[in-house]
Amino acid sequence: MPSLDKLLEPFFIFSQSDKRLFYIYLITSFLLGVMVLYFKEKNLKKGLISFFNPKVIKNPSNKVDISLFFFNAFLKIFLFSFVTLSAAGVSKFSVGVLYNIFPDHSSAGWSYGKLMFVYSVVSFLFLDFSRFFQHYLFHKIPFLWRFHMVHHTAKVLTPMTLFRTHPLESLVAAFRRILVTGSVAGFFSFYNQSMIGVYAIMGVNAFDFIFNIFGSNLRHSHIWLSFGPLNYLFISPAQHQVHHSRDKKYYDTNFGIVFSFWDQLFGTFYSPKKKEFISFGVRGVEHRSFKEAVVKPFLREL
Repeated sequence: MPSLDKLLEPFFIFSQSDKRLFYIYLITSFLLGVMVLYFKEKNLKKGLISFFNPKVIKNPSNKVDISLFFFNAFLKIFLFSFVTLSAAGVSKFSVGVLYNIFPDHSSAGWSYGKLMFVYSVVSFLFLDFSRFFQHYLFHKIPFLWRFHMVHHTAKVLTPMTLFRTHPLESLVAAFRRILVTGSVAGFFSFYNQSMIGVYAIMGVNAFDFIFNIFGSNLRHSHIWLSFGPLNYLFISPAQHQVHHSRDKKYYDTNFGIVFSFWDQLFGTFYSPKKKEFISFGVRGVEHRSFKEAVVKPFLREL
């Protein structure tokens, strides 16, 4: 059985720097969002009112987001208390496999600082690509789309919508992250034959921290923020909002999380030239309750 500390973790998500809802990320997203709305409204009060739009806050869709967040959090806590798979375990296994293949390998001799920097960058890139590719597959494979559709049936977007995922998809994402981070760590441990670490800010990969602090929570919001020409390098909030559009022509665009060049490589990139009218959801499909969100994907015909 999981410990009491583990069971209480979901209630303290705002204090966890490795989670998107960490209070510092929320504050910086709030400040950036208000700034965007201020320049649009030319009035701070109107900007604040627009930011805390009651139609968004009171929408029933938010209840489904919150219920799925808690269910998935506790599901993973209980599951991983019985499953021995961990990033550290995968790393150790990877090192063993590599030594069997290359028994005569000697250390690359990198300094610890160089090792940390290269590992931080490579692990961030691999993890970002893995998130993109999982997202891509959950759209392209009809069976998987049934489950990912739960995320897209959100009628409004708030930071909690990030956690509006079907339990099956949530577990796939958890195992994917373990396999990718463990495998990359194992490779670098083998390559330099030394302990590794990442350049960290407040305990997380510095690149994750930078991404989250610069408005990552605005991706799931009603605040339109495009990066202009930088859309060709980074996925902007506006691009992700387009991805959530009810218009089917946008379903298969902008799968990226941080970088947009994955979408450009796979032909799924779309950069809006101006603000577009967008309504969120999936035409003909609704998940109006936690029960519908969990059960319907299993019953829906291909």
